[in-house]
Amino acid sequence: MQIKANNISINYRMNGKGENFVLIHGAGDNLNMWDHQVPVFSKSYRVITYDVRGHGETESPETAYTMSLFSEDLYQFTKAIKVKNAYFLGYSMGGRLALNLAIDHPEIVKALILANSPVGLMPPEAMEGRQVMLELLEKGDFKIAVELMTTNAFSPGFKDNNLTEFEKYKNVKLKNKSDCFTRIIRAIGTFNPIPDLSKVQCPVLIIIGENDAIMGVDQGKLAQKAIVGSELVILPTGHAAALELPRKFNSAVMQFLSGIGKG
Repeated sequence: MQIKANNISINYRMNGKGENFVLIHGAGDNLNMWDHQVPVFSKSYRVITYDVRGHGETESPETAYTMSLFSEDLYQFTKAIKVKNAYFLGYSMGGRLALNLAIDHPEIVKALILANSPVGLMPPEAMEGRQVMLELLEKGDFKIAVELMTTNAFSPGFKDNNLTEFEKYKNVKLKNKSDCFTRIIRAIGTFNPIPDLSKVQCPVLIIIGENDAIMGVDQGKLAQKAIVGSELVILPTGHAAALELPRKFNSAVMQFLSGIGKG
């Protein structure tokens, strides 16, 4: 489905019934990355997925991308589909968008799940990796860049033992346009400055992977300390925990949501 929001046409899907649950994909992905999550979550919630500007089938004007622009798109999108409040799950870059929404529009966010999302706490070596990606893209090596990005999303050796899942995720990324991909990678540099995490007032779950070079254990613990009352789950995965161990990931999310307001 398509809907107009913030002067662009945004591609989205809705599945299930119940309270609203918005899933926001990462940089270089699109709504198809949630194939392991939507069938599970939609049994209990109305699950809303969408393509962030520059991704998938959402309109992508020839403009510079920034995190603030993506966040404003998300806010206007929720208004356009008449969602007054929802639970939000953001993976990687998507976590930053959801975080910005929770700080700027707290009335909308009932709970926040930051899945492998650096939220501005990305270590220097991860930023160096982004520079390598940008150089490949600027040389026109789109497929090589996608292969590298997909490899880095998983734990070492994952590709050799799970080639079907690896190729499936790589094909999600290949559905994006190469010129948009370049602007997206540039936009990641706008993560700084780090948002004031103390302003987050809703329940928060932070999911990280032991083998995640972008948002690892140290960054996860820093985020948990900065967000008062937040919960931290560490999974034996790389960056794409939702794809590498979907059952454990989904279980952690559902357990967190079921516990909100109890106890």
